Amino acid sequence: MARDYKDSEPRRGGYGQPRRKSGGLFKGVLLGILLSLLLAGVLLWLLWPRSQDFKPMASAPELQPPPTAIVTPAKPADAAQDTPAASDRTDASNYTFYDILPGDRAPKPLPAKANAERWWLQVAALKNAGDADALRAKLVLLNFSAVVEPTVQGEATLYRVRVGPFSDQAAADLAQKKLAENKFDARPLKEAVNP
Repeated sequence: MARDYKDSEPRRGGYGQPRRKSGGLFKGVLLGILLSLLLAGVLLWLLWPRSQDFKPMASAPELQPPPTAIVTPAKPADAAQDTPAASDRTDASNYTFYDILPGDRAPKPLPAKANAERWWLQVAALKNAGDADALRAKLVLLNFSAVVEPTVQGEATLYRVRVGPFSDQAAADLAQKKLAENKFDARPLKEAVNP
């Protein structure tokens, strides 16, 4: 029996597989770009401010210059001492902002404390400066105020790592407890401060 080859469909692409369309990746990328541009345009149109979004104002508020300072003339020394209110104000050691305005009086410096004390907590005295700086960094990371002070003892230089200063012994004791919780053995030191 003879076969009729005219009516049968010819093979495409060889080996019985259908032929693929070329350019599918390019068309997909192009379609993605066009869709993203379309979406960006819609968002821009929706979010762009329009004139009806703002309330119209009749006029802008007027700016006024700041008031100028009123300078009062200085009072004579005799008149200031005659009134009892003025003598009470001169004896007070607390000054407010209005007490030191021009035309009133100059502020007095606060009396200095004769022998104030300052407390330190010495954590270590090390021979190597790098080790002292590393220990100081650990203390600073634990939120302590730490310093490294080099001292010469004999022919050797020691680097003291201290925490502080503290104004009173109670604050130093509290910090010493916090250092002990973090496994640091600190020794309290008191030094006198002469202004």
